[in-house]
Amino acid sequence: MTISGIKIDNFTVFKRAEIAFCPGVNVIIGANGTGKSHLLKLLYAMTQWASGRPSNEGNRQMIRPVEPLLQGLFKPEGGDLSLLIREQSGNATADVDLHADGRDYCSRIYRDEQLRSVIDSSVIAQRPNAKGVFIPPNEVLAIYPGFTASYEKRELAFDQTYYDICKALSAAPLKNKNVVLSRLVLGLEDILDGSVVQKGERFYVKSKNGERSLEAHLLAEGHRKIATLVHLINNGSIDKGTVLLWDEPESNLNPRLIRHIALFLRELANLGIQVFVTTHDYLLIGELSMAAEYKTGPEVPIRFLAMSRQGDGPVRIQSGDTLTDLQDNPILDEFAAHYQREQEASLKFVAEKRPSYAGR
Repeated sequence: MTISGIKIDNFTVFKRAEIAFCPGVNVIIGANGTGKSHLLKLLYAMTQWASGRPSNEGNRQMIRPVEPLLQGLFKPEGGDLSLLIREQSGNATADVDLHADGRDYCSRIYRDEQLRSVIDSSVIAQRPNAKGVFIPPNEVLAIYPGFTASYEKRELAFDQTYYDICKALSAAPLKNKNVVLSRLVLGLEDILDGSVVQKGERFYVKSKNGERSLEAHLLAEGHRKIATLVHLINNGSIDKGTVLLWDEPESNLNPRLIRHIALFLRELANLGIQVFVTTHDYLLIGELSMAAEYKTGPEVPIRFLAMSRQGDGPVRIQSGDTLTDLQDNPILDEFAAHYQREQEASLKFVAEKRPSYAGR
């Protein structure tokens, strides 16, 4: 599946937005509260819904409603999806229109009715293996043991992305793996200095010489995120045709690993995996923008989306092929402000400490 665009009307922080995506790497930036994660979750919900299996209902072919997906991802109080409608006056509705593979997938939330969504069953026949994988900002290997069972039986504060990623991790490695993707795994295993092994409900990194296995709980959090990627590729969860949505990949990663992640994302896109990431990281956006501007490494489409808003106002979205195409860039703005503060502090320090030669 390849998502080419989405239209959002009156949903959470979005009053009206029409966004075009590229088939390669889509980078979403913006200050906190501008809807980055909301957009990522909405894309994931619609992707999961569109790739579902049809069921017969009377003379119509339908798939499961997108309602439980949105409830699980956004966790509105009491499961009331009308709380996700931005403006509540009158007969308020929120509309989402996802365009993928030449088809439209439309859903509407009513203030006083349960959402129901209908889809042309021919879409399902065209893309039976289409799927989305959402990687949340916090690593999951440490919470994996027993998590899915607890989530199914109890009310947990975690949203559904954590449950879904744990379900994806539960699959065993494939016997016949994608050869090209396996080469990417080797680069990630070099970072870990070992391979990822699953034993029961626990994950380990087995050293290259096979002399020791380190349990996931004992790994650095950044390395656990890398190990998650390795296993998702090995078990086929991430494969050609997958839509990968990764919320803040830089979280808990040492800056030295950021350039490896930037290259990894581009290599995934080069293999037919559409990528969406949200980030606050200067190095990550810098590496991706440099690759787009100077055509280094695998040449894949890259699009930057900058989201901004004033107070409680609606979100404004800009897009460009490089960072220089964006007028609103809070990451670069804050780095420039930091540099200015440093210069002012330095000049003040020198002025106060300079010896006085008055009277000489």
